[in-house]
Amino acid sequence: KTHGVNRMRTTIGGICFRPFHEQKFAEIVFLAVTGTEQVKGYGRRMMNNLKEHVKKEGIQYFLTYADNYAIGFFKKQGFSKTISMQRSRWAGYIKDYDGGTLMECKINQK
Repeated sequence: KTHGVNRMRTTIGGICFRPFHEQKFAEIVFLAVTGTEQVKGYGRRMMNNLKEHVKKEGIQYFLTYADNYAIGFFKKQGFSKTISMQRSRWAGYIKDYDGGTLMECKINQK
């Protein structure tokens, strides 16, 4: 599934995710904002909108592989390098990426 953000009729960012409803988590596969529009809050808004969207579907966690440039962004969005979800719940569902850091975000259900 994909969500995007537009500014003045131009797509400036997007987020792709794969929900695994039975396991109650979703993988953030890709998140990007065009370089000229970064550090303006668009990535944060996309992530907040996605969190609200997946809560309605019963998703409790996000997992993502972040590259070195994205770790700081994901930490600001509530992700951690500590994976609290049982490995048996997600192993085999998401692809392992060399050079990426696996990160988790527990979605606040309030």
